[in-house]
Amino acid sequence: MPSASPSRAVDAHAHVFSADAPAVAGARYRPGYAARLEDWRALWAPAGVTHGVITQVSFFGTDNRELVTAIARAPEHLCGVAGVDPDCDDTTLEALGAAGVRALRMNLAGAGDFAAYATAPWQALFARAARLGWHAEVFVDAGRAPELVAVFEGTPIALVLDHFGNPGAGERGLEATLDAAARLACTREVWCKLSAPYRLAKGLDPARLAGRWLEVLGRDRLVWGSDWPWTRHEAGRNYGELAASVDRWLPSAVAAAVLWDNPARLYRFA
Repeated sequence: MPSASPSRAVDAHAHVFSADAPAVAGARYRPGYAARLEDWRALWAPAGVTHGVITQVSFFGTDNRELVTAIARAPEHLCGVAGVDPDCDDTTLEALGAAGVRALRMNLAGAGDFAAYATAPWQALFARAARLGWHAEVFVDAGRAPELVAVFEGTPIALVLDHFGNPGAGERGLEATLDAAARLACTREVWCKLSAPYRLAKGLDPARLAGRWLEVLGRDRLVWGSDWPWTRHEAGRNYGELAASVDRWLPSAVAAAVLWDNPARLYRFA
């Protein structure tokens, strides 16, 4: 694989939203500010970022209108991860794909169990999304990634684990998370997104986690995301320092692949 150009990098996880659009019923959190596309993109150039992936915010649920509108402002440099449920028909999925959506977002934080996602409607959705070349981007509560094996082992869709897979505190949780990812990787692509180190359990070293994911999944299955605008963790964040952290966590050749080669392939950027 050719090495990445230092002038290109993808931020594979950020959120764009208005200040006044209503949240879905039952939303756990709704920021009182806007995260504007132009504010995010203003941070790119100093950090060497040229492309971005907008991830649907959980408080908008399956209303992807703001996501699609944002992508349309710079479709050569942006794509998205949408909130979708099993009732979504093929016409809607295809329209989202044409608008630049590349994946399903599954924010499972706070879920009592994952049994519903192993049922026929969700499994059919995963299969339909996979036929479009999409993947499933999944975030779970600390240490719960191993439960995903039962959900995804019967479907061909690729899987991206958000925020280092959120293994939780302690070696047992980390090893269980890595083992589960390795098992799933025998039957489909499994990726890890090196993002939001400040959301990890206290005491976890992101550099060590990045190294362990490199061992388990290989250099071609890692991407980086800023998690901008860092909801609930806004204070003290620096976009440039987060982007530069990949070079601290991983060897330079691997870091270059994580920042451009891998996400360009996963999200189908030219």
